[in-house]
Amino acid sequence: MRKLIGSCNHVAQYDLRNHEGRIFFVSDLHGHYSLLHEALRDVAFDSSKDLLFSGGDWTDRHIDSQYVLDYINEPWIHSVQGNHEAMYIEGFEAHWHPNNRSVMTLKAHGGEWIWRCDDLTKILIHEAFCSMPLGIELLLPNDTLVGIVHAEVPYNDWNQFLCAKPEEVMWNDKATAQWARSWYKKRYQGNVKGVDFVLVGHTPTESGNIEKLGNMIFTDSGAPWNKRINFIELNEDFIRRMK
Repeated sequence: MRKLIGSCNHVAQYDLRNHEGRIFFVSDLHGHYSLLHEALRDVAFDSSKDLLFSGGDWTDRHIDSQYVLDYINEPWIHSVQGNHEAMYIEGFEAHWHPNNRSVMTLKAHGGEWIWRCDDLTKILIHEAFCSMPLGIELLLPNDTLVGIVHAEVPYNDWNQFLCAKPEEVMWNDKATAQWARSWYKKRYQGNVKGVDFVLVGHTPTESGNIEKLGNMIFTDSGAPWNKRINFIELNEDFIRRMK
C-alpha cells in the first residue's frame, strides 16, 4: 500500500483505490490529543481498517506533546513532516544548544515539554520525526490524486516537486513545503498542477474552518487557541466538493 517515490524518496505514495475502510485527515494538533480522541470517538473510528493521515505539527503548545509517540507510532496513522517536527530534528541534532535557532524558536512557541522527556524518549521521537516524508500522495478511487504537505507545494506543481534534484529538495522544497504561507495570505485562487487537490495545515484559517483556495485545502483550525480541530473524512461527497 505504501511506497516511497520522488527523486529523493521524499514523498510516500499510498494506493488506496481498493481500500475498504474509511480515510480521514487532520493537521496541526499541537499536542491537543484529547481533541483527536473526541473526533475518533465521534466517528466510531475502526483502527483495524480505517486510516488517519496528517499534515504534521503533532507537538508544541500543549504539555501532552510529550506523549506524541503514543500516536505517531500507531500503524493506522501516517503523517508528513511539518515545520515543528523539522525544528525538533534540528534542535536534537544540535544537542539542544541554547543558541541554536530551532531550540530558541521551540522554547518561544510551546516546546518546553521537550525538557520533560528522558533521553531515550527524545531519541525515539527524533527517529519517528525523521521517518516522516515531506509529502504524501493518495491514489483514491475514480482516478483521484490527492497531495498532502504541511504548508505549500513547491513550484505549485506536484510532478516537479516529485522530480526535484536532491539539492533543490534540501534547500528550496523543504522550506516551501514546511514553512510557506504566501498562498493563503495572498488568497491565491490558482491550482497546483498534477493533483486534484492538496490538503495542508500550517496557516490557521481566519474562520477556523476548512477553506478552499483554488485546489489548495487549508485545514488548520488553530487548535491551541480555538480548542477544536478540523477532522475530515475523505469520502465521495468531500472529494466531489473539493475537485
